[in-house]
Amino acid sequence: MGMIKGGRWLAVAALLGSVAVACSSANGGDETSSERRASTTNAAAATTSEVPGPQERVPGASWVVEDPDAQGMDADALEEARTYAFAPERNTQGVVVVRHGAIVSEWYADGADADSWTASWSVAKSFSSAVTGIAVADGSIDSVDDPAATYLDEWAGTDKADITVEDILHMQSGLAWDEDYQPSSADSSDVVQMGLSANELAYAAARPVAKPPGSTWVYSSGDAMILAGIVEGATGTSMRDYATEHLFKPIGMERADWWEDAEGQTLGYCCLDSTARGYARFGLLYLHEGRWGDDQVIPASWVKDSIRDAPGDHPGYGYMWWLQPELEGVPDDVYSAQGHDGQFIWVIPSLDLVVVRTGTYVKDPGPAVADPNLFGKYPPDDLVPGKGTKPPASWDDEAFLAPIVASVKG
Repeated sequence: MGMIKGGRWLAVAALLGSVAVACSSANGGDETSSERRASTTNAAAATTSEVPGPQERVPGASWVVEDPDAQGMDADALEEARTYAFAPERNTQGVVVVRHGAIVSEWYADGADADSWTASWSVAKSFSSAVTGIAVADGSIDSVDDPAATYLDEWAGTDKADITVEDILHMQSGLAWDEDYQPSSADSSDVVQMGLSANELAYAAARPVAKPPGSTWVYSSGDAMILAGIVEGATGTSMRDYATEHLFKPIGMERADWWEDAEGQTLGYCCLDSTARGYARFGLLYLHEGRWGDDQVIPASWVKDSIRDAPGDHPGYGYMWWLQPELEGVPDDVYSAQGHDGQFIWVIPSLDLVVVRTGTYVKDPGPAVADPNLFGKYPPDDLVPGKGTKPPASWDDEAFLAPIVASVKG
């Protein structure tokens, strides 16, 4: 699910009926991870002769936390971004700014901290892309040029047999899809109906062919759900489990809870709960072209392909990453993972900078399973006050990012 514009999902609420608002706190219980301890880490002790140079530094179990000035940034200028993000109507839960591999600014709303669960919504699509790249690198998927039917048996010998893995990564599958979030369209919206389905992969994979594959870009959570099916078909394990072993563990994302549908299939299009610091680790992995310390977690070539503009007419899109070269006051090489209700990971390679913004989220206390449907457990748009995610009343990427960029000295 992408950035939903307008509406309060009233029609979805009617479909769901009464939803209990009792839920766990935003911190997800009493568990304390090593991420929490990072806030008290002695940064000077961490910067020994064994630590890589600034352009290569990544956190271990804990982050290095330093004053902005130590990494060439002006703290007063950063405050402008903080003021913007934490205006009451913007419902920001957390912001993390990372430069040269160190956290230089980190702010949380009252009641939240570095361990608070945060929602991804469509930020998860960029993770799905990364996991697919890992599966290509280890040979589970031979090539992005392979027909998706190679890994989806139900497509073999059908009119979907020519759709390639890359077509799906580019959201150019050609499958009919309506990503409409307006309340009046809930009955016909594919993204809403998929979220209400027990078997979300089956719903997405059954959409009819509307255009030749590779010919038309359509933003589709269905394509991202299909990608999860491809990874499972190729690796023999769910995208969630494969990501845990090959992505989350290597980069130290200790708190990562990727939701599944009622059939146990990973929601490749959404709902990868983590922390703001966890998302910062992922952004840093891409900033370093897939390398984490001595390990090449994702091939550098995959990262480059991921942030290369797909062919055709669309608003700037790679392998499920957004390209944003026209933000005033922000370098042209910025790219981002974006999710509904204001979830963002921005990467700016020319400044060695990663910025994360997460919105208000109250995580369901039960298992991360969309049973009987997603929206009862993970309601968007403040649909159920005190549960799920709450959007900003307004948000402007430039107004938030430009002061952070301006804080970089020289």
